[in-house]
Amino acid sequence: MARAGLPRSLRLHLLFALAVSSSLGLVSGTAAWAGSGPYFDTYTHGMEVGELELELGVDAVRSPQGGWIYGQVAELEHGFNPHFASSLYLLGTWEPGDSPRLDGFKLQGRVRPWLVNSFFVPVFYLEYEQFHHPETYREVVVGSLEEEAEGSFSTEHEVEGRLIFSQNFDWGNLSLNLAGEKNLDGGKIAFGYTAGFFLKGPNRMIPGAAAFDPDGDGDSHVLYGLEVFGGIGEQGDFGFHASRQEHYAQPFVAVPLSARLALKTGVAIGLTSGADDLIRALLVVRLGRAQ
Repeated sequence: MARAGLPRSLRLHLLFALAVSSSLGLVSGTAAWAGSGPYFDTYTHGMEVGELELELGVDAVRSPQGGWIYGQVAELEHGFNPHFASSLYLLGTWEPGDSPRLDGFKLQGRVRPWLVNSFFVPVFYLEYEQFHHPETYREVVVGSLEEEAEGSFSTEHEVEGRLIFSQNFDWGNLSLNLAGEKNLDGGKIAFGYTAGFFLKGPNRMIPGAAAFDPDGDGDSHVLYGLEVFGGIGEQGDFGFHASRQEHYAQPFVAVPLSARLALKTGVAIGLTSGADDLIRALLVVRLGRAQ
């Protein structure tokens, strides 16, 4: 991320997203906490109704060749009711020596048909992505590593679907996402996974930070957890091939700072030769109840 903050183009798009969301009237009068909860890559079944939520994040990414680049994300999520939530993402990159750039955007929706706290009752996720540059900030890894010739990247239009399995327990949460991604301009379906658990830590005694309140007792908790994620091949070549795939282990901690602010930090450790290393931080801002 640029030292002065988010790239100017990213700030302008974010302000536009906020204005559009307000102008829609948000007819349901309710909103939901971000579906990833304390996770970075794994979605849960959580769709608690309450407030608009904004997430601003940065990844410091080190490639196997040793260079660092910085990816940014801005996400605005609204839960229309306990069964449906949607988000707008804007993603950018800053590489030392170059100007910040806006990589693209994503629109996603999650549908929870059955309000059951059971790991085996799925939530459905669908996402549309449009990228003008390779995205640095990624929430899922699919397929196998591809060599991209310099200067050959063209605008990509993709759809991603997930099956989300998630359950809350007295001690925390366990979640698994199975993902498939398809380039709308052609190519095969690429598959990936992300899974994680978190443990409920000390009670912060901060009411209102419901995003980090897994037991729903009205008080927020520090949460500690671990995610694993990676690609599992594509059509005609499904399975684990460590030499040609990215796989990660990611410990993280989520700390409520106030009734409206929380911070998530983590480190994604590359487990395979083609994987990057990532240092991650994400600020959660609860914007207030939609009217």
